[in-house]
Amino acid sequence: MYQEFISLQKFFIAVSALLCLVTSHVNGQSYDTDFVRYLNSDGVTYKDYTRVESRRPSNAHHIKKGSTPESEYSFIAPNQYKLVPMLDKDYNMIQFPQGSFSLIKDDTLRTKELRIEDGLYTWQNDYETNVDGYFGCYAVPDGFRHFNYVWVFPDNLEIVAYESNRDGEWRIEGNTLSFIAHEVNNVLFKIQYRSLLDQPMKISGRDVVLKDSIQVGAKAITISIWDDSKIDSDVISIKINDEWIVKYLEAKQEKTTFKYFLTKPENFIILRADNIGEIPPNTTAVQIDDGKNSKMIVLNSDLGMSEAIKVNLVEG
Repeated sequence: MYQEFISLQKFFIAVSALLCLVTSHVNGQSYDTDFVRYLNSDGVTYKDYTRVESRRPSNAHHIKKGSTPESEYSFIAPNQYKLVPMLDKDYNMIQFPQGSFSLIKDDTLRTKELRIEDGLYTWQNDYETNVDGYFGCYAVPDGFRHFNYVWVFPDNLEIVAYESNRDGEWRIEGNTLSFIAHEVNNVLFKIQYRSLLDQPMKISGRDVVLKDSIQVGAKAITISIWDDSKIDSDVISIKINDEWIVKYLEAKQEKTTFKYFLTKPENFIILRADNIGEIPPNTTAVQIDDGKNSKMIVLNSDLGMSEAIKVNLVEG
């Protein structure tokens, strides 16, 4: 049984996951396992394909409490399975009456495993040891005989770096990163990638330059704006994605604060200068708060250029 992973089929494609766990009811046999992760263009959501094969008469897979196989996965094969409650665990089990199965699911990278700073995404799977002494991507009791771990990246993201705590062969073929290993267990990964499209757009005929990025863990955020330097009658407008949330506001030392509800994983806050005040360029402080963490970024804009903040929503 394993949890939160993916698989590769005809060619190695993309993977990454929270925790992989495969459990057998027959000791001394290990698994041939493919985990494939197809990352979406936001760098945060993905589709996972998992295939597990063994000589065991049965296999099982973790599923979180409160979920059903039908709600969690868009594809399950074979379709003969049963949900087994685990009273003393924080998960239940999907029990398959044979030694192989395949799964497909859509999911989001967990906040505690993903860090986004200045356009660089750093993903590391769970290194905490559980009560049985296992961690990362693991199979119980004897590990993986053949282990294929793969990520497939969209065109707007590029691979920066990758590493594992286990020996294996890394391959990069086009937009696909794969790790191939044999006789391994408790496998950890660190994978870094970045956006190739960090300049979001033009606005009112002006170039938009990405100033900074921030990661938030909640859809509901609070945004505060003010002039953090000498007050010089700066007039600004603020746009989030395709929506103007403030137009022709005179920035002052007192904060103007409002709530905003994010509807997608990747968002841009753009400052447009409607004048340049008495001391160009137009300078405005923007503070973003998700209820747990906040960050303040100073944006500078003039009549020919606007600056932007990229807001990545990563719910965990």
